[in-house]
Amino acid sequence: MKFERDCSEVRLAELACELAAVLRAGDIILLEGPMGAGKSTFARALLGALGVDRGGEGSPTFAIAHEYRTPGHGIVLHADFYRLKSEEEIDETGMSAAIWERELLCLIEWSSLFSEFVQQLRRTAPGRVIEIELSFSAQEDRRSVMISDPVQPGA
Repeated sequence: MKFERDCSEVRLAELACELAAVLRAGDIILLEGPMGAGKSTFARALLGALGVDRGGEGSPTFAIAHEYRTPGHGIVLHADFYRLKSEEEIDETGMSAAIWERELLCLIEWSSLFSEFVQQLRRTAPGRVIEIELSFSAQEDRRSVMISDPVQPGA
């Protein structure tokens, strides 16, 4: 478990680069935290570290998911579950099939809205499940980040 308090945007980007160096196809990164905590900032930094050129493309909040090809990590699926209303909608978007049937790296924001889905990922994910919890205190102008140790599949 890695925990950092007073985590600046620069440090957040450094942590994303460190994580990118150890990721492989099948791994799933769950990004959690309240609005404004830095989930999208971390995701952009991670995608950049993986060699993704997003151009002007924004967060997948409204599109639900974006898929990218990377030079060294294959396909990366970046999903944002914020607008989904039910676990069934995850299946309807095709994301469940993509996660379990394709060899890709998956980055999901707001997965905690669907606890059954997260539990299933923890039990049966094709790779490691890495959970990243971001928090931000506007009063103290501080961000903290906690990154779980990568869990091996079936562990």
